[in-house]
Amino acid sequence: MTRFVLLYSPSVNTVYLSLLKIIKRARERHFLAKYKEDHPQIDSQVLEDTRLAFAQYARDTKGFPADTISIDAFPQWFETQKQLIESPILDEDQTIFKVRILALQSAVNALRSASNGSSDPAQYYPATDGILSSYLGNVKKSEIPPQEHAIFADYAAYWENHFNEDLRTLNCLPPTITTRVSEFIPENIAFVQQIIDNGFAYAIPGGTVYFDVNAFEKAGHYYAKLEPGNRKGDAKQEEEVTAPPATQEGVSAAELEIQNEKAQKRSPRDFALWKKSRAGEPGWQSPWGSGRPGWHIECSAMASQVLGSQFDIHSGGIDLAFPHHDNELAQAEAYWHKDPKNSQSPVQWVNYFIHMGHLSIAGAKMSKSLKNFVTIREALDSGDWTVRKLRILFMMGGWKGGLEISQNFRAEVDLWEKTASNFFSSVEALTLEAASAGGPRPKHLFRAQERQLYQDLKTAQKEVHDALCDSFNTGLALSTIQDLISKTNTYIKNNQKSANDPDAYFSLNSIREVARWITKMLQIFGFEASTGDDAIGWSSGTGSAGSGSVQNKQAVILPYVQALSQFRDNVKHLAISNKTEPVCQELLKLSDNVRDDQLLQLGVNLEDRDSSIGEPALIKFGDPAELIAAREAKVQAQLEKEQKKEAARLEALRLEKEKAEKAKVNPQDLFRTEEYSEWDEDGIPTKDAQGEEVTKSKRKTLKKAWDKQKKLYDSQLASGSGA
Repeated sequence: MTRFVLLYSPSVNTVYLSLLKIIKRARERHFLAKYKEDHPQIDSQVLEDTRLAFAQYARDTKGFPADTISIDAFPQWFETQKQLIESPILDEDQTIFKVRILALQSAVNALRSASNGSSDPAQYYPATDGILSSYLGNVKKSEIPPQEHAIFADYAAYWENHFNEDLRTLNCLPPTITTRVSEFIPENIAFVQQIIDNGFAYAIPGGTVYFDVNAFEKAGHYYAKLEPGNRKGDAKQEEEVTAPPATQEGVSAAELEIQNEKAQKRSPRDFALWKKSRAGEPGWQSPWGSGRPGWHIECSAMASQVLGSQFDIHSGGIDLAFPHHDNELAQAEAYWHKDPKNSQSPVQWVNYFIHMGHLSIAGAKMSKSLKNFVTIREALDSGDWTVRKLRILFMMGGWKGGLEISQNFRAEVDLWEKTASNFFSSVEALTLEAASAGGPRPKHLFRAQERQLYQDLKTAQKEVHDALCDSFNTGLALSTIQDLISKTNTYIKNNQKSANDPDAYFSLNSIREVARWITKMLQIFGFEASTGDDAIGWSSGTGSAGSGSVQNKQAVILPYVQALSQFRDNVKHLAISNKTEPVCQELLKLSDNVRDDQLLQLGVNLEDRDSSIGEPALIKFGDPAELIAAREAKVQAQLEKEQKKEAARLEALRLEKEKAEKAKVNPQDLFRTEEYSEWDEDGIPTKDAQGEEVTKSKRKTLKKAWDKQKKLYDSQLASGSGA
């Protein structure tokens, strides 16, 4: 059996940061930090460098007329872009353009303030950060020697720690093994050498090694398995490289070197396995000279080193399918090469790929470049989301089709959590009530009702299993659990005591069996559910039900709450029995105040049942903030209901008054308006205002209206309310 580790995290729209992008951003942050140290005040040099940075950033902004719009003319030009800036709906190219011109605008404003004498570094540097760091990282990159790895390692380590902390916050299990490309350089070099030895790669003068796609295919392998449509196309193969600035003569020497390398490729489809290090990039010695791993090779090398020649599941964002994952496959299969023409089992490095859809906000893909992303920490710090709500969101959306964060989706998340929490709270309350001194003695029933509930549980278990087997359909699994909760709540409602059926009873054991299975599934889904064979509900304070010490605490205080609840029940019953007495009305208000205000603030919810047969209130424990929020939502819903009822009443009165006024009009006078010029003896028009005969169809319509008005008029005359 093949052993594999699946770190399933639908919460993350997987983002692959190439080594080159990390290098670029790391050196930008490094030089900006050093620049601030060297220039603690905004002097003339800083202003000049900012202007140069503006010019470079403007040239690199696709769609910006850098040749015609100078830094002085920018503010006037920016005013013409208001429609773009204020538009809530933009495509990806428009959004990137908007982000970049906003960065230019911020820098222009900072320069203006500085020229007017306001040059506070604490305000100036944040306003110019985007363009200044990009400029410094480009013009100063040659100052970093290839063997200087700490700048890049420190930057990567910061975000690695950041990512791991977020995983722990979301209650995700840590990976079994973590690898870093900088710690696998010898393995990367050996991996590339083996591909060369197998005849599927070649080195060119200067130190770059390319993968030979044609040789790979001629050996019987298939290239671009994931996106075959790109097999012969001109799709992007190389890393995004910021072109070096042009010299006065035109193309720079570095750019000429890049062009020369590309010219030496045997095929436009060939991609780099090992790249010659350029200015500002780290480098390691290899048989081909000082260089670094290419865009794709580190993934193939590290995964092969840890997992071997074949493993089951590989995941990543859908935008990585080609070229990244297709190239990963090609490299690994070239490394583990067997002659597919002579082998009964051709090399297949990965059995299944899971490509995750994009996380979107307001219809646009969440992206660092689009500046529309919200980090996990920001979402949690805002108070709008909790860890539990985020996990529900991610599982509802699933992994494959992408996830659109919207108000409607947020409402679905809130409803699912509320449904589960209320269910756990009810089960816990019924359990505590049954276990308390003087509580109802549980009955162990197995009638048709219980048989159906167990059948519903069995069906739900199978449907959840099938959903998870069907490409991890977690959204369907959660929906199935919600449906089971609804059926169980219906079972409780239909089998509880009432004035109509005082002998009704439900099986607490059956209810708890459903709750235990749901809790077990929540444990599997990572929801911090209670643990233990008899556990029910959420384990943390963010849920309405708990376990362990929380349950023990509830059991200790239950008798005191029961005494208060019983006192309230008696007072309420007495007040209802004598509700005509003014003092009893006050007692009812005090009773409701104990339930709706005082006890809620202590985390106790009294759920009134049928007091006419002596049923005491059901005592539920929960988080005070959640209980109060639920009460306020209920009050608001009731208020809105009453407002709608009053609006409907007023509308009915208006229509009745309008009808009464209309009834006073004699049908003889109904159509005597400027729209017509002649009428018959009943007042029905025969000619219009221009003297033209009224058509037969029009006259027929008028006669129907006349008959209706006559009936209305005669009716009000008969009632004695005529004019």
